[in-house]
Amino acid sequence: MLPLPVFAQSAGELLQKVSEALSEGKDDYAVSLFRQSAGAGVDRTEMFYWAHVDKNSAVAPRLAHELAAHYKEMRNYDKAYLFYEEFLQRHPEDVPALVSCAEMEMMRGKEKDALKTYEKVLTLDGDNLQATIFRQKRKRRSSMMTSRR
Repeated sequence: MLPLPVFAQSAGELLQKVSEALSEGKDDYAVSLFRQSAGAGVDRTEMFYWAHVDKNSAVAPRLAHELAAHYKEMRNYDKAYLFYEEFLQRHPEDVPALVSCAEMEMMRGKEKDALKTYEKVLTLDGDNLQATIFRQKRKRRSSMMTSRR
């Protein structure tokens, strides 16, 4: 657990500490602070990501993933999708991130895109339950539509 005063800090104060931690090579600490800063002020944290994070650094995808998870929790599916895509640029075969990305595609009304993403999940993990269920439901719905004609 972190000391209580850390939780009372503003996003700006936390992001200053993120900056310091990154410059000192303390990536795990920076990610933890970044997660807290998103909770304290997600707009400011997102701006920090776009303006101050080296997208070629090893920590950038982890920070993008934190924003994706935060936006997903807030039910801001467009932004969550954006940051899952950002994460997947560096980790295109990360099955949990692909599944989350597919969920965001569904929530955004992009069922065909979600199907493609779930198909990719199944090529990487043929036993993935969520992707399998999605595909089966889609096939069932498709066959029901065909039988009605």
